[in-house]
This record gives sequence, C-alpha cells and structure tokens, in this order.
Amino acid sequence: MRISALMPLESMKRAKNCCSQRGFTAFEVMVVLIISIAMLGLGAQYMASYADNLSNQATADHMNLVANAASRYIKDNYAAVLAAAGPLKPATITVSMLKRTGYLATVIAELNPFGQHYQILALKPSTKQLQTLVITNGGEAISEINIRRIAQLLGARGGFISELNKKQAQGSYGGWQIALSAYGIAPRGGYLASALFFDDGAVVHDYLYRSNIAGHPELNRMNTDLDLANHNLNQAAQVNTQRVIANDSITAQGAISAARAQIEGDITSGGWFRSAGDSGWYNQKWQGGWYMSDADWVRSYADKNIYTGGQIHAGTMQTKGRLTSGEYLQIDGIANIGQRCESNGLVARDEKGLILSCQSGIWKKSDSPKGKWQVIPNSGIVPGDGFLRVQVGTKGFVDYRVYIDSQEISNNHWNPSGWSWAVHTQFIPVAAGSHYSFEGDISSISVWWMPG
Repeated sequence: MRISALMPLESMKRAKNCCSQRGFTAFEVMVVLIISIAMLGLGAQYMASYADNLSNQATADHMNLVANAASRYIKDNYAAVLAAAGPLKPATITVSMLKRTGYLATVIAELNPFGQHYQILALKPSTKQLQTLVITNGGEAISEINIRRIAQLLGARGGFISELNKKQAQGSYGGWQIALSAYGIAPRGGYLASALFFDDGAVVHDYLYRSNIAGHPELNRMNTDLDLANHNLNQAAQVNTQRVIANDSITAQGAISAARAQIEGDITSGGWFRSAGDSGWYNQKWQGGWYMSDADWVRSYADKNIYTGGQIHAGTMQTKGRLTSGEYLQIDGIANIGQRCESNGLVARDEKGLILSCQSGIWKKSDSPKGKWQVIPNSGIVPGDGFLRVQVGTKGFVDYRVYIDSQEISNNHWNPSGWSWAVHTQFIPVAAGSHYSFEGDISSISVWWMPG
C-alpha cells in the first residue's frame, strides 16, 4: 500500500520537470529566430549597399573615361571648338564624335550603368576662354544619396544635378557651381556633371603642349626652369637665348649665332667664327679686339698694339709714324744703279748689298759722290762706278734723251722762260763699263764723270 501510494507522486514530479524544460527550449528558439531575422535584414542592407557602391564606382569610372576623352579632344582641336562655341550657344561634342576621332575606344558603351547618355557642351564666356561641362541625361535618375557619392568618386571636377536644385550643376562638397541656363538645358535631378574648365585652351592643370596650337603660343611656353637631369636636348634646329653658360664645353658642327653669348670656358669650332655687321672679337677685360667696319681693313679695336714673337707678312706695310727695328733692317729688293724706279724715296740694294735710293726716277747710290768731276766725251764707256753730270746750256727749247747700255733712262723736254740763257743740269749714277749716249738736241751738252 505504501509503495503504491508513493508511485503517483514521483510520476507527477517527472511530468512537471519535463514540462519546464520544454518551455525554456521554445523561448530560446524564439530568441534565435528574432536575431536571425535581424541579421538577415542587416545582411540584405549591407548587400544592397555593397551593390550600390559597385554600381557607383562603375558609373564614376565610365564618366571619367568620357570626360578624359573630351578633355583631350578639346585640347587638340581647341581652335575649332573655340570657333564653334559662343557665349550663349555652346558647341556640342558627342560620344560618337569622340569614338570616330579615336579619343574614346569604340568598345566603350555610350550609356552609363543607369542608362544615361552624355552631353559635352563647350561655352565661350570670353574671347579666348572655354567653359566645358559634361552632363548625363535620360535613362534612370540616380538617387540623391548615390548621385552625391558618385560625384565624390569623380574627384575635384565631379558634380551632380540635385533634385533639390535643378537649375544648376554643383561640385561635390560645393567645390563649384554652374548655372545650367547658360548652356540652354534644363535637365531633371538625379544626373551627373563633370566640369572641364579651360582657359586659352589649357585645362586646370598647366600642361606644356608638344604640338602647336594655332593662335596660342603660350601653350608651348615654359613658366619655370626646365631641368633635364643630365639628359640631352637633341634635334634642335635653332636655339635662341639671351645667355649661354657652359660649365664644360660647347661643341658646334655648324655655325653659332647669338646677339650676345657669355661662355665661361673654351670655345672649339671646326668652322668659322662669324660676326655680323661692324662687330668682331672683343676682350671684355682689356677692352680691345678685332673688327671690320669696311671691306678693306681689319682694325684693332681701341687702337690696341699688336705684339708677336713671330713674323708679320704683308704685301705692303705702311706706317704713319716712325718704323723702328730692334735689330737689323733686311732689304731684299735688288736694283741697278742708273735704272728707272717707280717713285722717289724707294730704298733698295744692289747685288753686293750697296744701299740704293730712288732719286728723280733713277736708282742712285745713297751716299754723296766722292772725288772730283772729270770731263768725258759726249758718248762712250764709263771709266768706273760713279756719276755722270749732264749739263745743257740753252736760250730756247731743249729736247734730249739719255741712254745707258742702250736703255733710255731720261727723256728731257725743257723750255726756259723768257728765252733767256739758262743751264739745265742732270746727275745720273752709272756703273763701270756702262755705255752712255745721247739723242736729240745735244749741240750744247757737256758731260762730266765723278767716281762714286
């Protein structure tokens, strides 16, 4: 009886414990389900955000491709775009034009991931300035959050058209603002914009153009020093500069032309050093040099002296002052006594070295005659080296010629004034053994000889 009475009590305890454990398990399951549902929501939200980021990045990359192609196109065709653009009516460039001209690859889609197409509009607010805007239109409008995120991914030139203000395109973080009315468009909100600001054909970045841009030489001009880092400057047809400083050397295969060049070193040339005009070579330190101011003379600048331990060769040499020799004067010109000479004052020597001078058109000894005059016949052989004195007394016209060894050395035409009696005397140097004679009016000729 006792045992049977206890059995129902134990059964009741087990049943109660079993029910308690089952209730706690259901609560746990409910909590897990709630957490799982929350995690699924967060995961879905994360996946959606991740997908948006991928789409935004792809959209930004696609627009940068188009904007970069448009930038290159406008720079290379700046003059044509500038001519087509106006202050109120922009020039239009299409994606098809960029592909056709090779600035954009043909495999690039013309629509962005949102199905929007591109408009490239270049406005000319001033004579030499372009203000270019790349905007999207059509397709699916992008949400306000994503349009701002894409603008940030585009960089400093990236922007958007907000649903809150459809009248202007604005840069990310308010970096720039452009009224769309100036471009003649009124798009809806939810579209992208990229501003390419041009000033005289150059983008915001100050590029140096390799090619010529008509009417804009400043695009080929450096605004700072050009450092070649020890590299060469090759194939330059002509270098125009105000000053050349060479730390080592300057080598020229042809001519060097400069209005003024300063070179701190040696100059070596395989050709001529040519100066233009009346200039020449000038020494800055000593202020002298060489120059030419006419077709005949090479002149010493500032009348500087010429100093050489060598020789000076000249066809003739003329001095306005005294000719001084520190040693001997070598006379190589040989003449013969009694022969004609060009002009009085010339100096020569005979074969033995005797100094001769040109006197009255005849080569004569330079020293005075020695000895006494001796009367000799009017023709004959000179008894020795010396001088002939020919004297003619006349009261009228006289005409006679003197011959030495059959060579005429004197031709005289003399008419004394007033027909009064006068004497004409002539001195002629002669050599021993020479034959002398006279022709003409010789009736009153008297001849003397004096040894020299």
